[in-house]
Amino acid sequence: MSFGTLPNALVVVAVVVVVLARRMSWSELENSDTDVWRGPLILMAAGVYQLYDRHTGLGFLDVVLLVIGAAVALIAGTASGRVAQVERRAGKVFFRLGMPGLAIMVAYLVVRLGLAGVGHLLGASMSGGPALMVSMGANLLTQSVVIQNKARREAEEYSTR
Repeated sequence: MSFGTLPNALVVVAVVVVVLARRMSWSELENSDTDVWRGPLILMAAGVYQLYDRHTGLGFLDVVLLVIGAAVALIAGTASGRVAQVERRAGKVFFRLGMPGLAIMVAYLVVRLGLAGVGHLLGASMSGGPALMVSMGANLLTQSVVIQNKARREAEEYSTR
């Protein structure tokens, strides 16, 4: 692991720990766009910037790994968002991932880190930190959008009863 990769890995680990801790406990869902988009987009933008900043051409293997990583992120984000628990309390919407969501997130992280390891072994130049940041941002963004849509549907069902 190079010195440049270590800070990226630490950022990804810190984000994962904070997000999992927050999403495992009941949190109020504010249905504002900034609540859904801000964090994941910042993480993705930092990853894309670092990918671009390296000024290395993306090879075929890099592109394949980025596409597979994005697909895994979107699938895991959708799945964990669908199993998230959503409750309405005193007119406010709360959510948490729960154990099934945690299991999906852990499986996603294992697969994604395995993909980064395979990319490193095969000599891909973009399999590490920046690609992980983009993938994690895409995962969290997808998860947030699915949870927000689920909360809207349940709020509509609650109001029509």
